[in-house]
Amino acid sequence: MGDKSSSESRARRIVVADDDTFTSSLVADGLRGMGFDVRSAPTAWEAWNLVSSWDPHALVTDLNFEAEASGAELLRRVEKKFPWVGLVVLTSHMSPELAVADGHDLPPGAVYLVKTQLRGIEPLVDAVERSIAGLPARSSTPVDGTHFITAAQAEVLRMLAGGASTKALADHRGTTVRAVETMLARLYIALDLVDDEHSNPRVAAVRMWERGQVTVRSSGE
Repeated sequence: MGDKSSSESRARRIVVADDDTFTSSLVADGLRGMGFDVRSAPTAWEAWNLVSSWDPHALVTDLNFEAEASGAELLRRVEKKFPWVGLVVLTSHMSPELAVADGHDLPPGAVYLVKTQLRGIEPLVDAVERSIAGLPARSSTPVDGTHFITAAQAEVLRMLAGGASTKALADHRGTTVRAVETMLARLYIALDLVDDEHSNPRVAAVRMWERGQVTVRSSGE
């Protein structure tokens, strides 16, 4: 007679949404190896269609889908129409605001995981199970070397990573180039980056963003 918990795990249906094929395959294969039934979607729109038609137990999604609808929007739509579906965020950034513009507005029940902090499939399985059960996420702390910035600085850093020029940043924020240059200087200070003729702090800041070495300081810190 088979193990009941193993049988229950195999019955659980999970949608994995990520536009990075390697990450999506890695996550999906890892969950399948633990007995879950998994379907993958490369876009937020396809993930929404899968959730709508397949009735999964949980959704595991990245936040940044390039020019398409963000994972944050997908999570909000699923929470509103299918509140029984467990929600798991799996992203490269310590703070959602660093991934997408609407990252500050994630459903409160979503379990948040940072890709670079995963050491095996077990933490992801735990997050999926907790999301399905409606349990709060386990608290996580920034790793050593993480730098704290403000939400406004996070928006600027995210746009820098997208290739925005200083002029584009000024236009977006409705301010002057000089004001943005001052903001960039303060961002580099927060990231402990030197801005001189021998370095390129803009490139270094984007690399830190890519590596998940930055997080947004909460208002209470």
